[in-house]
Amino acid sequence: MAVSFGCVLGLLVYLRAPGLAEPKDEASGWAPSAVFDTAQAWLDGWERVSYDWRVRELGERSERPDEAVVVAIDDETLAEARQDDRPGVATQPWPRQLVGGMVHRLVEEGALLVLVDLPFPELSPSACVDPKLSPQTPSGDDGAFRALLDREPGRALLSFSWESQGPRVLPPASRLWPYRVKLGTYATPGEARTRAQAVLAVQRPAFLIPAGNQVEVWGGATDEADGHGLGTRLGVGSAAIEERRAADDTYRVGPTDLFVSLAEVQVEGLDASKLVEVRHLQHPVAPLLGGGSGYGSVTLPADPDGVVRAVPQLVAYTVRGQRHVLPSLPLAAAMRLANTRTLRYADGRLHVGEAYSVPMDASGFSLLRWDAPTAGRGSRGSLARSIRAWNVLLNVFDVAGERPARFDNDLEGRTVVLTRTAGEGGHLRSTPIGPETPGGAILGQALANILRSEGITRAPPDLDLMLTVGLAFSGAFLALSLSFLLRSVRGAVLYVGMLVAAGAGYAAVSSYVFIEQRLWIAMAGPLMAMVGAFVVTLLYAFSTEREVRDFVHNALGRYVSPDVARLVARDLNLMRPERRKMSVYVCDIEGFTRLSEGLSPEQLVGLFNEYLTEMAAVVRSTAGQVDKYIGDSVMAFWGAPVRTDRHAHLACEAALKLRAVLADKQDAWEKKFGRRLSFRAGIDTGEVVVGDMGSQLKSNYTVLGDAVGLAARLESVNKVYGTWVLVGDAAAQLASDSYVFRMVDHVRFKGRSQPVRVHELLGRRGEITPRMQEQLALHEQALTAYHQRRFAEAHALFERASMDFHDTVAAVYVGRCARYLVTPPPADWDGVHGLEDSGPTAAAA
Repeated sequence: MAVSFGCVLGLLVYLRAPGLAEPKDEASGWAPSAVFDTAQAWLDGWERVSYDWRVRELGERSERPDEAVVVAIDDETLAEARQDDRPGVATQPWPRQLVGGMVHRLVEEGALLVLVDLPFPELSPSACVDPKLSPQTPSGDDGAFRALLDREPGRALLSFSWESQGPRVLPPASRLWPYRVKLGTYATPGEARTRAQAVLAVQRPAFLIPAGNQVEVWGGATDEADGHGLGTRLGVGSAAIEERRAADDTYRVGPTDLFVSLAEVQVEGLDASKLVEVRHLQHPVAPLLGGGSGYGSVTLPADPDGVVRAVPQLVAYTVRGQRHVLPSLPLAAAMRLANTRTLRYADGRLHVGEAYSVPMDASGFSLLRWDAPTAGRGSRGSLARSIRAWNVLLNVFDVAGERPARFDNDLEGRTVVLTRTAGEGGHLRSTPIGPETPGGAILGQALANILRSEGITRAPPDLDLMLTVGLAFSGAFLALSLSFLLRSVRGAVLYVGMLVAAGAGYAAVSSYVFIEQRLWIAMAGPLMAMVGAFVVTLLYAFSTEREVRDFVHNALGRYVSPDVARLVARDLNLMRPERRKMSVYVCDIEGFTRLSEGLSPEQLVGLFNEYLTEMAAVVRSTAGQVDKYIGDSVMAFWGAPVRTDRHAHLACEAALKLRAVLADKQDAWEKKFGRRLSFRAGIDTGEVVVGDMGSQLKSNYTVLGDAVGLAARLESVNKVYGTWVLVGDAAAQLASDSYVFRMVDHVRFKGRSQPVRVHELLGRRGEITPRMQEQLALHEQALTAYHQRRFAEAHALFERASMDFHDTVAAVYVGRCARYLVTPPPADWDGVHGLEDSGPTAAAA
């Protein structure tokens, strides 16, 4: 299943759509093709997210290019223009004569080329606004603009846009022209096209009819008089006029035909059928078409998520059955700078002459290499700088008025992109470096990529397929080889951590390859394949591990608590011996032998079972573990298998709760069994060995250590002092912040060289009554006198405590002080009392 998962994702990665994704026909929501397309779109979306992250990382390590500069008609420029009183400056759009003047001025300031990223699809409604800008030009705003461009031949490039979706839009058909007038004969097609441009500029059709080795240019006319008028208008006094023939339409040239002939390029080694097929062109109006200018596309198609990541360097447009290849504006500018008309496509790169090259796929798209992590302020995008168009326009007016230009724009040796960023037509596009990147800045970045021969190359689908399947195998291998870690929470965290580390490692490698090699290898698909294969294999490993846990639970659950069984099932390491600090609790029923003699077996077992049930419930409610039952004795411990620093607190809490529970049950037990129960307990804290211990036939999760024996001895000596819970010194110190203890004695048990301080558990802090506080103060005063060998004073105080508070511990000390008054202890007496056995006589003597 893991391999199948990797292969499916690998297929989705392999069959990615190249270049511009074409819309697909809608299919049924659960049709196989619809499911495949949805899955592929979802995977591509995540891949684009990873690509954008890598693009920004690369931008962090790059310097903004200075080869291209944006001159922006921005909001500040328009605000200044609205307050200017010069003709045409306050209107929008600006008269084209002003735009032409800016282009001319930018060239004069040292710009190598000016890329005019402004649309001119219709004739200008404006008139010339300033004769000083173009004093020797024909009338009309378009004519003035064209004349200004021709003053700097080859230095300006006009833009066009296109659409690849929807029905094909053919050039608008003119009405029928019954006559044609001959306007000249030319030796070359280029000269003929120049003449045809003049015909088209006056809104007449042009016909380029071959005549031997030459080309005749004819213009359409409505009648003979109109033909003579057209000839005179275009400088032909006695033009030949003939009726138009049906065959002439074969040689008819419209504005689009003329534009395509001026803009098209020839590319060696490229299959033009794989390029995006343009269905509609929006190019400069006929009067602006001329051989002195270059032409390039400014259309920037976005990916399905609306983000522009690539520039279509080449597109195809079919006219009269012949496919023509049209360049992007940055590519057309690079061809001008390289002074070449030769393009060659080889090994995934588009070569511009011998000067430049840029990565490009077979569909004509080049991924942009952004030289900044974020779009800069203003209109510069990822470029080093931008200039307000208002500064250039003021220089235009200054020079026209024979004044020095007021702004030094530092354009020497640079290419300028003249664009608009203000208003609704601001050409702001979403890109990996920001949601509002000016289109002109994107074109400038694309040009910088070509001039630096840099770009991003996408890995072949075969490589992405191998990476996807390979990481799927890696995920499955990790899941199987590390499945043993699932037996504990820490192991499970490490288990998942290994997957995260492997994924992070692949992400780091793909990022390194992207930054250092400029190679885009798939990230989302391989990572998802690895995670998916990991999860699928994990489910298999989990089912196997569950069988192991069921076996452990069934084996251990018969003789340990279910909680312990569950913990052991999660982590078999708990079965191994371990040394740790814990608290041990031992208790038994007072007078059990006498009690058992007066009850029938059924009653005895019933009473005993109810007692043990209450006892086990109290232990478990305080997160303890019942270790074993030995006759009427119960042993429990805290601090394992779940670690806690409050094991002494929990043991004391259990003792207090059990006393309260037994008090509540006394009446019911007496009514049912005719008996009342009381118990004695001992608690001690120390380092013990805990783990699964026993034989192959039977084992138990239990503890071994000195604290176990001392807890049992403390339980036993309760009968000596008449107490019900005695606590060792270590446990009393740990729990003293929440519970109240009093020191009972300083004793030395048989077989132990070191004396032990024995304390009595009295209750929780905040629950001690004033009378008990008085008793504690009196006991402490008496005990101090006893240890200072003031036995007469101690005797009186202990006797008072015994009489007033019925203190059994004080009664023991009354007898001991009386003895020391008769026979004082030796001079080196340290107050330690020896217990040779558990009998009351020996203990009290």
